[in-house]
Amino acid sequence: MPGSVLVAGESLVDVVIGPDGHTIEVTPGGAPLNVAVGLARLDVPTRLLTAFGPDPHGDLVGRHLQESGVRLQPGSDAAGRTAVARASLDAQHRATYEFELSWDPPPATLPSDLQGLHVGSLGTVVEPGAARIGALAAQARAAGVVVSYDPNVRPAALAAVPDPWHDVRGHAAGATVVKLSDEDAQHLQPGRALDDLLDELLGGEHTLLAAVTRGEHGLRMATRDHRIDVPAPPVDVVDTVGAGDACMAGLLAGLHAREQLETQALGSMTESDLAAVGAAAVEVAALTCSRRGANPPWRRELRGGPWRPQPR
Repeated sequence: MPGSVLVAGESLVDVVIGPDGHTIEVTPGGAPLNVAVGLARLDVPTRLLTAFGPDPHGDLVGRHLQESGVRLQPGSDAAGRTAVARASLDAQHRATYEFELSWDPPPATLPSDLQGLHVGSLGTVVEPGAARIGALAAQARAAGVVVSYDPNVRPAALAAVPDPWHDVRGHAAGATVVKLSDEDAQHLQPGRALDDLLDELLGGEHTLLAAVTRGEHGLRMATRDHRIDVPAPPVDVVDTVGAGDACMAGLLAGLHAREQLETQALGSMTESDLAAVGAAAVEVAALTCSRRGANPPWRRELRGGPWRPQPR
């Protein structure tokens, strides 16, 4: 029976500012929090190791997690204060970010029923928490748990990193599943072909599945044996805040529902498997783009096809 997924990384509030410079809303956010919420809403048993404070912003984060069905790891709600990200939208609804945060999560042990650990974004870059998350990922690999990674590049946070691509490659090589965006790829490896990037990611010691999101052009997915493009469904875009996180949640939830969130199954995925899981991921992302903020869909809002487990 499928087990739980632990997400480890930052929680914060997103202050969304429109193209006219006016604040549209204040909502809970942070890439790992968004992934955890997306997973829980897709009926995946989900825990979150994070850090937010006992303040009004933290109350907002805590309510959001509880209402979405995410369970907190002990101590995650006892930080000094809650971090803030300011997301400014341009005329094409694309978001750029500025952050006010510290990252020092509590110590954690792996749950006994753990099937997947997801890490990424600022949680793997900002110290002292980054070292703790790295150690947790090493424990998960040693226990045979699938590790997924999404760098979710924030240029301001990487400014002090001498070689950002080397840093990302180090995390990616230790992950079974790696997802990044074409914007991440352009920032990290300007001008490089996406297929070359996928080849390098799949050369990682533990990596069995790699994917690149391409906005309205959908998702490119690859294993060591197969490579496909999954088209994005048409959608009236409200904004793209949280779309990549929703895609990551949809990808992991699709694998979980199809009983493929484990190393042996990932290593033997067919093109049909990739297409089904990719369809789930882009559907979740598209629905998120159709409404304001990082507000991923619930399982009841989705079609049934891509989520049915397949006989093996």
